[in-house]
Amino acid sequence: MKINVLIVALTSLLIFISIGSPVFASTEKNHVVMLLWRGVTDAEKGFMEYLSSKVDVHFTILDANRDKNALSRHIKSLEHRKIDLVYTFGTTVTLALLGSADNPTPFRSGNVPAVFSIVSDPIGSNIISRDSTSRNFTGVSHIVPHDVQFKSISMLEGVDSIGIVYNPLENNSVVTAEKMQALSEQYNIQVTLYPLSIIENKPSLKSVESITKKMANDGIDLAYLPPDSFVISSAKTIVKSMHNQNIMTFSSTETPIRKSQALIGIVSRYYNVGQFAAYKAEQVLNSHINISNISDIPIEPLSQYSYIVNIDAAKHLDYYPPVSVLKISELIGNNSDDK
Repeated sequence: MKINVLIVALTSLLIFISIGSPVFASTEKNHVVMLLWRGVTDAEKGFMEYLSSKVDVHFTILDANRDKNALSRHIKSLEHRKIDLVYTFGTTVTLALLGSADNPTPFRSGNVPAVFSIVSDPIGSNIISRDSTSRNFTGVSHIVPHDVQFKSISMLEGVDSIGIVYNPLENNSVVTAEKMQALSEQYNIQVTLYPLSIIENKPSLKSVESITKKMANDGIDLAYLPPDSFVISSAKTIVKSMHNQNIMTFSSTETPIRKSQALIGIVSRYYNVGQFAAYKAEQVLNSHINISNISDIPIEPLSQYSYIVNIDAAKHLDYYPPVSVLKISELIGNNSDDK
């Protein structure tokens, strides 16, 4: 009888240990929630593939599909989830989660760390200030410095004027447009801003045709496409309209060049940016770093950039960048004359 009681007691103890022991709990996968703006991009692919190879992790993807109301609901739902880290894509999502440096959200002072990716200008968009110290997040900027981009444009023959088409509702797009315009005097190239029309609080793609005609009348040589989610998703329409007026296109991101026939750009590849963000997430998750010390992990861009030239666009425009640029560029499209 005593033996049976002992067996029951031992069984109960083993059940208790298997349920409540921190030893067993430590084998649980890290839970990373991914707040996205326009679906899974190459940045998220790079992030998930790298982090999965380094950390035992599972992902929950919350895609706002460019809807700020949906984004607000996703952020609200975080309160009811057990989360080890939040990943954010882009300036719009990152500002919605963290707020600005001078108007922070409650999340910014919470106990869940965050890593952002594909933010063009963390200081310019006021996600952080130059005086920022303690923070519960880190991240990666994907935009090649504006002066490097401008210098690249200045290497193109026949470019005396630049027109920037942008969405005035996207903070990062406005910041980029203003910074590029500020550099115009230094490089002796005229820069004119062409904001898309806003209808029912949304940018209107219908305004592209009128903007293109205005650019042509203004004698614009090159249209600059900023890191703007709306511009990127609408790039086929924008690029086609510009090229039909013989206006070249320079993109600050790679997707319009690869998928929408933009002519050229100097970019940080999304996939590599995602990998770099994952490296920072790995530092947070693997080291179990104290939330107050995440500020020791720097917010920074990639250190290497890539020229991309779309040969099909070059043929259409009958314009080829200088050999000095082509020699260091990735050439995409049909690079033969027997098309």
